[in-house]
Amino acid sequence: MFNFLALTILVTISFFINADEIQLADSHGPISIMGDHMHKKGEFMFSYRFGQMKMNNVANGTKKINTNSVMLSPNGASNNLGNYMNAPISMKMNMHMFGGMYAPSDDLTLMIMTSYQDKIMTQQRMPMAGGSRFNVNSSGLGDTRITSLINIFNNDLTKTIFGTGLSLPTGSIDQRDTTPASSNTRLGYSMQNGTGTYDLLFFLNNINKIGRFKIGEQLLYKKALSGKNSKNYQYGDVFEFNIWSSYRWIDNVSSSIKINYNYQKKMNGSDNEMNPRMSPAMDSHNTRHNKINLGFGVNLVNTSKIFKNHRIGIEGTFPIYQNLRGLQMQETFRFMIGWQYAI
Repeated sequence: MFNFLALTILVTISFFINADEIQLADSHGPISIMGDHMHKKGEFMFSYRFGQMKMNNVANGTKKINTNSVMLSPNGASNNLGNYMNAPISMKMNMHMFGGMYAPSDDLTLMIMTSYQDKIMTQQRMPMAGGSRFNVNSSGLGDTRITSLINIFNNDLTKTIFGTGLSLPTGSIDQRDTTPASSNTRLGYSMQNGTGTYDLLFFLNNINKIGRFKIGEQLLYKKALSGKNSKNYQYGDVFEFNIWSSYRWIDNVSSSIKINYNYQKKMNGSDNEMNPRMSPAMDSHNTRHNKINLGFGVNLVNTSKIFKNHRIGIEGTFPIYQNLRGLQMQETFRFMIGWQYAI
């Protein structure tokens, strides 16, 4: 309800303010790419994105593992001599993302983004415990990113942007719910809303224009800056590379295709309150991954007088390669729809 109200307020305010310059559909990249563009001096931009991610099936490396085999697998405790008592079946996450951008000069744009997350995971108990299924839920504010974008090179054909920022640990790492083991269990790592650490961000964008075509690349690196969090663990470094191409069919409409590569190192440390015997989701050994995803998107921008320059972006992303360290759930798809407006 809060997210819908906030979006309604933003759209209502922007209805009474007209941006002077007509924008094109491809002036921004795919809706999932953050920080791919800059703004002119004094310009603001507001954005809202809704994203959904679903996961099914457990895999080790690239091989799927059935539920019974998961519960027969050695866990990260007791020198891998014990087995898991539960196995994850599926997970769904809805995320509401709110962003703002402001340009104090033509060569510097400041950006802030935060999110609200809602997650549900279904797990199955081991046969000796009845084999029944149960759900756990978590929700709340995620981490908040503050970023500066610096113009490196800009002409009619090529734009290069360097970005640096800080991720603030505003997301909870103490999400709890009722499980068969306890009425107040701390949930697994993927069910938490944040990292618990201050994380340093670096990224580089490059966009080339060829007529109605655009080709963009983005490199991103994320590293925990503050050491282990209050629960005694630290997520591994993240390296991400996106390459995308768009074609503007008319001024109002463009479509895009994107290849995303995401690598995350293994976790350092573990939460002492999470029992790795309970589930792979609570075992810090089951971290690190290599993933390649394929995305298809559409950007729409309104050029008429009413709601002029309001932009809608839609993108669906599908995995084409997943190599997971330990037992982790595989992603099945991601979907994102977003609204953007610059004044």
